Amino acid sequence: MRARTSILGAIGAVAGLALALTAGVLPASAGKPGTGGGESAATSSTTCASMHGRTVTASWVSEVVTMKAGETLTAKVSPAYTGDKIILSVGVSSTVSLNEAPATSGIAFTAPSSTSYGLGWSYEAAGTRPSSLTWSFTCSSGGSTGGSTGGTVITADADKDGVADSADKCAGTSLPDSVRPASGYYYANSRGVFVNGNGTSSAYTVVETAGCSAAQIAKSLGLKGKAAQSGITLTQLKTWADRY
Repeated sequence: MRARTSILGAIGAVAGLALALTAGVLPASAGKPGTGGGESAATSSTTCASMHGRTVTASWVSEVVTMKAGETLTAKVSPAYTGDKIILSVGVSSTVSLNEAPATSGIAFTAPSSTSYGLGWSYEAAGTRPSSLTWSFTCSSGGSTGGSTGGTVITADADKDGVADSADKCAGTSLPDSVRPASGYYYANSRGVFVNGNGTSSAYTVVETAGCSAAQIAKSLGLKGKAAQSGITLTQLKTWADRY
């Protein structure tokens, strides 16, 4: 069973930081540890350079980081096992995107422009989740700070669904799903989280469905009628996510 609690905690923290950035204020909990064994901090002085060399022992980490265009912030985690993933949430201008990379290689975010980003890192285990995680961060800018960082750099994502084009099974994903919400049927909301017609979260995101929304999954499965109008069932969602 995949561990999703820490992922949702990090996404929620980053969503809050993104909204705080839009409003121009930091949340009241800034600098305090987050829930679920994570660390959530939002300080106006955090930069890519100040993150360089930082280590944190926590289930997940979220931080508002002011970055210059071209700077790269890389996160690695220990222990890391084959098949496990690092999920990176990036919040800016009230939007949150999700990205993933093998836990064994780390993940790197390169700032496309000079601004502040709400960044969150969480760990998804394919099997047994490590009892303790230690995160380490390095910053580089053309190799001038911190040298080579390694890791998996976030690549092109044409439809902005948080899944790299190379791994995206459904091109042109539009969020939120255009559906008629109904109880018992799930659809992807504007943050890419699959929710029931009554608003209850399924704990699945478009990252875990390989970039596919409910409408795209329904079309691929040849579903018609209510499924095509209101979304897909939890069983259909789980089966699709497990396939990828």
